[in-house]
Amino acid sequence: MRLAIPILFALALAGCTSGQPPRVQVSLPPVPEDIRACAQRHVAKPPGDKPLTEREVYVLISKLKASETAKSGCLVRLISLYEAQAAIVVEALK
Repeated sequence: MRLAIPILFALALAGCTSGQPPRVQVSLPPVPEDIRACAQRHVAKPPGDKPLTEREVYVLISKLKASETAKSGCLVRLISLYEAQAAIVVEALK
């Protein structure tokens, strides 16, 4: 019986509100796999330790330019995804 009174009192108080607004729960989707793969892609180091020929340098520069263009595209998509999710959160908090 001694234990019943504090338990009943605690149960009665459990229904009281604290006056604080409810916490908003946010669930963000994972980063899309194509963006993750794009971010992890890179141009490999040329094989061997010998100096590069002029042709190898031009080929490497061409690959680097293509890689940078692809990464820039990934970054634009990632920023768009972030901004869309941020807008959803801002709207939910209104």
